[in-house]
Amino acid sequence: MNIYVKEFLTQQLILFLLFIVITTGIGSIITFDKSWTIVALLTGVVLFIILEYLVHRYLMHEFPKLVSYIYNGHSAHHKSPNDVQYLIGPITFEIVTYPIILLIAWLLTDYNWHLALTTVFGTSAYQIFYQWTHFISHRPINPLTPWVRWLKKKHLLHHFVEENAWYAVSNPVFDILFRTNQSASLYSMNKKTVSNSKSKHH
Repeated sequence: MNIYVKEFLTQQLILFLLFIVITTGIGSIITFDKSWTIVALLTGVVLFIILEYLVHRYLMHEFPKLVSYIYNGHSAHHKSPNDVQYLIGPITFEIVTYPIILLIAWLLTDYNWHLALTTVFGTSAYQIFYQWTHFISHRPINPLTPWVRWLKKKHLLHHFVEENAWYAVSNPVFDILFRTNQSASLYSMNKKTVSNSKSKHH
Protein backbone atom coordinates (compact mmCIF):
# COMPACT_ATOMS: atom_id res chain seq x y z
CA MET A 1 0.00 0.00 0.00
CA ASN A 2 2.72 2.49 1.00
CA ILE A 3 4.52 2.10 -2.31
CA TYR A 4 1.34 3.11 -4.17
CA VAL A 5 0.66 6.07 -1.87
CA LYS A 6 4.21 7.28 -2.55
CA GLU A 7 3.76 6.74 -6.29
CA PHE A 8 0.52 8.76 -6.19
CA LEU A 9 1.87 11.63 -4.08
CA THR A 10 4.98 12.13 -6.23
CA GLN A 11 3.06 12.79 -9.46
CA GLN A 12 3.32 16.38 -10.77
CA LEU A 13 -0.43 16.86 -11.06
CA ILE A 14 -1.04 15.64 -7.50
CA LEU A 15 1.66 17.95 -6.14
CA PHE A 16 0.08 20.85 -8.02
CA LEU A 17 -3.38 19.99 -6.67
CA LEU A 18 -2.02 19.74 -3.13
CA PHE A 19 -0.48 23.18 -3.60
CA ILE A 20 -3.87 24.54 -4.72
CA VAL A 21 -5.66 22.87 -1.78
CA ILE A 22 -3.17 24.22 0.78
CA THR A 23 -3.00 27.77 -0.59
CA THR A 24 -6.75 28.17 -1.10
CA GLY A 25 -7.42 26.51 2.26
CA ILE A 26 -5.13 28.98 4.03
CA GLY A 27 -6.61 31.83 2.02
CA SER A 28 -10.12 30.73 2.92
CA ILE A 29 -9.25 30.67 6.63
CA ILE A 30 -7.53 34.08 6.54
CA THR A 31 -10.51 35.67 4.78
CA PHE A 32 -13.06 33.67 6.78
CA ASP A 33 -16.65 34.82 6.55
CA LYS A 34 -19.14 32.29 7.94
CA SER A 35 -21.94 33.29 5.59
CA TRP A 36 -22.22 31.03 2.52
CA THR A 37 -18.96 29.16 3.26
CA ILE A 38 -20.55 25.69 3.06
CA VAL A 39 -22.44 26.68 -0.10
CA ALA A 40 -19.20 27.81 -1.75
CA LEU A 41 -17.43 24.60 -0.71
CA LEU A 42 -20.22 22.40 -2.08
CA THR A 43 -20.38 24.50 -5.25
CA GLY A 44 -16.71 23.70 -5.82
CA VAL A 45 -17.36 19.97 -5.36
CA VAL A 46 -20.37 19.97 -7.69
CA LEU A 47 -18.41 21.95 -10.27
CA PHE A 48 -15.75 19.25 -10.42
CA ILE A 49 -18.34 16.45 -10.66
CA ILE A 50 -19.90 18.25 -13.66
CA LEU A 51 -16.52 18.92 -15.32
CA GLU A 52 -15.38 15.34 -14.72
CA TYR A 53 -18.35 13.91 -16.60
CA LEU A 54 -18.36 16.44 -19.44
CA VAL A 55 -14.61 16.27 -20.09
CA HIS A 56 -14.46 12.49 -19.89
CA ARG A 57 -17.48 11.86 -22.06
CA TYR A 58 -17.21 14.58 -24.69
CA LEU A 59 -13.54 15.59 -24.91
CA MET A 60 -12.00 12.18 -24.17
CA HIS A 61 -14.47 10.01 -26.08
CA GLU A 62 -17.19 11.49 -28.27
CA PHE A 63 -15.43 14.49 -29.88
CA PRO A 64 -11.78 13.47 -30.39
CA LYS A 65 -10.88 16.47 -32.55
CA LEU A 66 -12.21 19.12 -30.19
CA VAL A 67 -9.10 19.10 -27.94
CA SER A 68 -6.92 16.48 -29.57
CA TYR A 69 -4.14 16.37 -26.98
CA ILE A 70 -6.66 15.50 -24.24
CA TYR A 71 -8.25 12.80 -26.41
CA ASN A 72 -4.86 11.35 -27.44
CA GLY A 73 -3.67 11.17 -23.84
CA HIS A 74 -6.85 9.42 -22.77
CA SER A 75 -6.71 7.05 -25.71
CA ALA A 76 -3.20 6.09 -24.59
CA HIS A 77 -4.60 5.49 -21.09
CA HIS A 78 -7.16 3.04 -22.50
CA LYS A 79 -4.43 1.22 -24.41
CA SER A 80 -2.15 1.10 -21.34
CA PRO A 81 -4.50 1.57 -18.37
CA ASN A 82 -1.88 0.83 -15.71
CA ASP A 83 0.81 3.15 -17.09
CA VAL A 84 1.14 5.99 -14.57
CA GLN A 85 2.17 8.41 -17.33
CA TYR A 86 -1.40 8.29 -18.68
CA LEU A 87 -3.14 7.34 -15.45
CA ILE A 88 -2.65 10.67 -13.67
CA GLY A 89 -2.07 12.89 -16.68
CA PRO A 90 -0.17 16.17 -17.18
CA ILE A 91 -0.84 19.38 -15.26
CA THR A 92 -1.37 21.47 -18.41
CA PHE A 93 -5.16 21.48 -18.23
CA GLU A 94 -5.27 22.36 -14.51
CA ILE A 95 -2.71 25.17 -14.81
CA VAL A 96 -5.08 26.85 -17.27
CA THR A 97 -8.43 26.02 -15.66
CA TYR A 98 -7.83 26.77 -11.98
CA PRO A 99 -7.00 30.48 -12.44
CA ILE A 100 -10.10 30.73 -14.65
CA ILE A 101 -12.28 29.04 -12.00
CA LEU A 102 -10.90 31.40 -9.34
CA LEU A 103 -11.55 34.46 -11.50
CA ILE A 104 -15.09 33.41 -12.39
CA ALA A 105 -15.89 32.54 -8.76
CA TRP A 106 -14.50 35.93 -7.64
CA LEU A 107 -16.64 37.79 -10.18
CA LEU A 108 -19.81 35.78 -9.47
CA THR A 109 -19.48 36.31 -5.71
CA ASP A 110 -19.22 40.09 -6.13
CA TYR A 111 -15.44 40.14 -5.58
CA ASN A 112 -15.59 38.07 -2.40
CA TRP A 113 -12.18 36.46 -1.95
CA HIS A 114 -13.35 34.14 0.81
CA LEU A 115 -16.11 32.57 -1.28
CA ALA A 116 -13.94 32.42 -4.41
CA LEU A 117 -11.06 30.71 -2.57
CA THR A 118 -13.45 28.32 -0.78
CA THR A 119 -15.00 27.33 -4.12
CA VAL A 120 -11.58 26.53 -5.58
CA PHE A 121 -10.64 24.68 -2.39
CA GLY A 122 -13.74 22.49 -2.80
CA THR A 123 -12.99 21.81 -6.47
CA SER A 124 -9.31 20.93 -5.95
CA ALA A 125 -9.88 18.85 -2.80
CA TYR A 126 -12.54 16.83 -4.59
CA GLN A 127 -10.28 16.41 -7.61
CA ILE A 128 -7.70 14.77 -5.35
CA PHE A 129 -10.40 12.33 -4.24
CA TYR A 130 -11.21 11.71 -7.92
CA GLN A 131 -7.55 11.19 -8.81
CA TRP A 132 -7.04 8.76 -5.91
CA THR A 133 -10.18 6.80 -6.83
CA HIS A 134 -9.02 6.60 -10.44
CA PHE A 135 -5.48 5.69 -9.42
CA ILE A 136 -6.45 2.80 -7.14
CA SER A 137 -8.82 1.51 -9.82
CA HIS A 138 -5.68 0.61 -11.76
CA ARG A 139 -3.62 -0.66 -8.87
CA PRO A 140 -3.95 -3.90 -6.83
CA ILE A 141 -5.51 -2.00 -3.92
CA ASN A 142 -8.71 -3.00 -2.17
CA PRO A 143 -10.48 0.28 -1.26
CA LEU A 144 -11.33 0.77 2.41
CA THR A 145 -15.00 1.65 1.91
CA PRO A 146 -17.82 -0.16 0.04
CA TRP A 147 -18.57 3.10 -1.82
CA VAL A 148 -15.08 3.39 -3.34
CA ARG A 149 -14.99 -0.36 -4.03
CA TRP A 150 -18.19 0.11 -6.04
CA LEU A 151 -16.72 3.11 -7.89
CA LYS A 152 -13.64 1.08 -8.76
CA LYS A 153 -15.80 -1.75 -10.10
CA LYS A 154 -17.77 0.66 -12.31
CA HIS A 155 -14.62 2.30 -13.66
CA LEU A 156 -13.14 -1.06 -14.60
CA LEU A 157 -16.37 -1.83 -16.47
CA HIS A 158 -15.74 1.37 -18.46
CA HIS A 159 -12.30 0.07 -19.42
CA PHE A 160 -12.92 -3.59 -20.02
CA VAL A 161 -16.63 -3.95 -20.90
CA GLU A 162 -17.94 -0.77 -22.55
CA GLU A 163 -15.86 2.38 -22.95
CA ASN A 164 -18.93 4.37 -24.02
CA ALA A 165 -20.55 3.98 -20.61
CA TRP A 166 -19.70 4.59 -16.95
CA TYR A 167 -17.88 7.87 -17.63
CA ALA A 168 -18.06 9.15 -14.05
CA VAL A 169 -15.24 7.96 -11.80
CA SER A 170 -15.99 9.73 -8.51
CA ASN A 171 -19.80 10.05 -8.53
CA PRO A 172 -22.42 8.24 -10.66
CA VAL A 173 -25.09 10.95 -10.67
CA PHE A 174 -24.59 12.12 -14.28
CA ASP A 175 -24.23 8.58 -15.58
CA ILE A 176 -27.62 7.89 -14.04
CA LEU A 177 -29.17 11.11 -15.33
CA PHE A 178 -27.92 10.60 -18.89
CA ARG A 179 -28.34 6.82 -18.85
CA THR A 180 -24.68 6.09 -19.44
CA ASN A 181 -24.56 3.87 -16.37
CA GLN A 182 -24.90 0.77 -18.55
CA SER A 183 -23.63 -0.37 -21.93
CA ALA A 184 -25.51 0.76 -25.02
CA SER A 185 -26.43 -2.82 -25.93
CA LEU A 186 -27.83 -3.48 -22.45
CA TYR A 187 -29.76 -0.21 -22.52
CA SER A 188 -31.30 -1.13 -25.92
CA MET A 189 -32.17 -4.58 -24.61
CA ASN A 190 -33.85 -3.13 -21.51
CA LYS A 191 -35.71 -0.55 -23.58
CA LYS A 192 -36.94 -3.28 -25.95
CA THR A 193 -38.07 -5.40 -22.99
CA VAL A 194 -40.05 -2.51 -21.53
CA SER A 195 -41.57 -1.75 -24.94
CA ASN A 196 -42.62 -5.39 -25.44
CA SER A 197 -44.05 -5.47 -21.94
CA LYS A 198 -46.18 -2.39 -22.65
CA SER A 199 -47.38 -3.90 -25.94
CA LYS A 200 -48.59 -7.05 -24.19
CA HIS A 201 -50.71 -4.98 -21.83
CA HIS A 202 -52.55 -3.21 -24.68
